[in-house]
Amino acid sequence: MSTHRDAEQGSLFFADELARLIELRQTYEDRGPSVLARPDIPNPVVWNASIMFTDLRGFTGLTERFVNDPTGLVSVLNAHLKCVLRSIAICGGVVEKFVGDGVMATFGASDVMPDHVDRAMAAAIGLVGANEALNRRCASDWGFRLEVGVGVASGPVVIGGVGSADRSELGVLGDAVNVAARLVTHAGPGEVLMTGVVYRAVAEMLQSELTNQSAVRGRSGRLEIYRMSLLGGRGDLA
Repeated sequence: MSTHRDAEQGSLFFADELARLIELRQTYEDRGPSVLARPDIPNPVVWNASIMFTDLRGFTGLTERFVNDPTGLVSVLNAHLKCVLRSIAICGGVVEKFVGDGVMATFGASDVMPDHVDRAMAAAIGLVGANEALNRRCASDWGFRLEVGVGVASGPVVIGGVGSADRSELGVLGDAVNVAARLVTHAGPGEVLMTGVVYRAVAEMLQSELTNQSAVRGRSGRLEIYRMSLLGGRGDLA
């Protein structure tokens, strides 16, 4: 009897948290950056999700090429970001913010998404492939290639308002966010770096290799970090 009651209470708690998560998302979409000035903002929600960061390799050097043509730099960057955003959207992800020349995206942080790890990895594969297709179309005209790296981690995150009454945004915070952000800095061209949690969820579908890296800067704990190289043949679909 108590087991049934516990399950029922758990279901009600989950439903309440989900409703609050959806309300948080809708509130920030409707009210914009001054939303924390209002007293009726829903409390933060803890949720399991997958986090992705992307980053262009060598973007600093690329900006030097366009020192006399800043609008050309924006055009090239937007062509790349169009590929990234479309791949994320196709897989059901949400772009939380632009981070320099890359993006931070979440999968499962806006609704119920049991397969958020699979979707994050599908988006990673898709965006690397789409960026390579862009290179095939444009690299000869540009005189250079665009190389992208990806970092993916998964785990509990907290979703809530961050900032002040003057300016705020909906923040997604947690260890998985920090880890994914660190992993992308080490991902080479066409590579996806992922944690062991992510790897084990997709191990039967994708070929990846354990790296000799086990720590990320600023984090005391050690991790299993796996690499999937989509342009080098090691990360092809099994």
